[in-house]
Amino acid sequence: MTHKPRKIEVAIFAIVILKVFITGVVTTISSFCEFYEYKQPELAETINKSSLYRNPIFTYTGFDTGYGFFAPNVSSNFIIFSENAEKVYNSSDLLQTNEGKTRFMGANDVFFNNFGNKKDEDKMAANKIILKRINKMFEKKYNSKFTTSVYLYEYPKLGEVKIKKEHLIKIDEIK
Repeated sequence: MTHKPRKIEVAIFAIVILKVFITGVVTTISSFCEFYEYKQPELAETINKSSLYRNPIFTYTGFDTGYGFFAPNVSSNFIIFSENAEKVYNSSDLLQTNEGKTRFMGANDVFFNNFGNKKDEDKMAANKIILKRINKMFEKKYNSKFTTSVYLYEYPKLGEVKIKKEHLIKIDEIK
């Protein structure tokens, strides 16, 4: 048994599809502008501030979560290496348990949240404190002088995936 869609059903379907499309476009533009520190277009700001767009029903249903993760601010990974005259260690080598290693990955979030440009010196100072602490732990564990560096892992482009090319960008270093 089939029935012809009623006008109200078609209207609701159209509103939902339109909302999903607008949310996808607006969150992608907002994420892009935020990441590259551009000023958002006025239309995007107007839509973001609109009470119709910021409706509690959309929040409750999850429609306003957006699709900004397709924009370039996908969370990056920071890799911390400590090296002495003999060997290079991954900083998670300090930990013996899987739980500890998982918690250590939380430092990745701290580095990402505190990562900024020169005008964010307080945030960058927090990263230096973390690096100094990691460096001291390695020096204590191995009774040796260490240099600890943090790198931003740049994910390979699609064409480089097969050749397994890795690219690390040095962000900071503590001696």
